[in-house]
Amino acid sequence: MRWHGAILGIAAGFIGGLFGVGGGLLVVPGLVLWLHFEQRRASATSLATIVASSAAALARFGLDGAVDVDRALVLLIGAAAGAYLGARIAGRIPNHWLARGFVAITVLSALRLAIGGSDPAAGGLVSGMVGVAVLIAVGFGAGMLSATLGVGGGVVFVPALVTLAGLEQQAAQGTSLAVILPTVLIGTTVHARAGRIDWPVGALAGAGGILGGLVGAQVALGLPADVLSRLFAGFLVVMAVRMLPRTRAADPVVP
Repeated sequence: MRWHGAILGIAAGFIGGLFGVGGGLLVVPGLVLWLHFEQRRASATSLATIVASSAAALARFGLDGAVDVDRALVLLIGAAAGAYLGARIAGRIPNHWLARGFVAITVLSALRLAIGGSDPAAGGLVSGMVGVAVLIAVGFGAGMLSATLGVGGGVVFVPALVTLAGLEQQAAQGTSLAVILPTVLIGTTVHARAGRIDWPVGALAGAGGILGGLVGAQVALGLPADVLSRLFAGFLVVMAVRMLPRTRAADPVVP
């Protein structure tokens, strides 16, 4: 069954590179629905796989110059704190609530993309010190979601960078990956210390994620921004629907 992890990693890496997310939106449902992981263990193992896939995709976006380093550093300030806190409290949250949070954030992100972001030429909705504060807050929230739900945070970073910062879709995705990598490293470290990660599956999925991440990033850089946005929104809806049954399964809290 562990070879399934490699297949899952390739698919998740491709999705992560294509949409500028960590790939957890595919890894978590895959581990839960295909490999029958419980939600908390799936979320923790997902973060470990995202490290490899996001690094590969980031390298490709970086070579193309599609990374805004300044905004990435601002987001990371909040994301690092949020990831640490989220991983610390993840063991206290029931699995069905984690599943509900996963569904909620995917649906909200899909709606935001469907409505449409701001025009990059307009410079976004916020700027200056207010913009810095807003991006730090966005980073903190995304870091919390990353550590508790096992996603990279790209479902928050990408729409925020397009709407608030006025970045083009490809630049938003590359910048998102630049924040995701250190964020998931923090979350993975805390989860590992708590013994929540399945390392054999995580290693195979991570290896597959490197290949998938490189290919996905290459495809993303060749697609029009509006096409990427619509594909991303549709992908989020599909993942939310697939996870709906898990939101009804209550279970006891286990660290």
